[in-house]
Amino acid sequence: MGTIGNFGSRIIFETSDRRILTFSGMTQKISGKYAKHSIIGQKDRAEFTGPGNRSVSFKIILDVSMGIRPREIMDSIETAVETGEVEYLVIGGRPVGSNKYYISSVSEAMDVVMGRGEIVRATLNISMEEYV
Repeated sequence: MGTIGNFGSRIIFETSDRRILTFSGMTQKISGKYAKHSIIGQKDRAEFTGPGNRSVSFKIILDVSMGIRPREIMDSIETAVETGEVEYLVIGGRPVGSNKYYISSVSEAMDVVMGRGEIVRATLNISMEEYV
């Protein structure tokens, strides 16, 4: 089994012969904070006041054919959002940044739904913010 990374124990990104759960399109935003000071007759002066909070977003495809139970993972992620859970986001054995993250939002698309409402395939877009 190859573990790609994790968000605490809530989401484990991995590939094996029985289960594939990965992400795609991961983007990270790193910023600084600046105060602007107005000066009459001149352009504003910027003053660096510290680092901004990092943010991360990525897409996950949950598919029964990959050994995944989409509804279980969706419920788990929804719980993390609604309870304000904070965990380290680890990719390739290294934490992303030096602080924990929380899931600020998740959008869910139920791509394939079978009889009795069983979700066979879903796409999740997850956004996380650094928790300081």
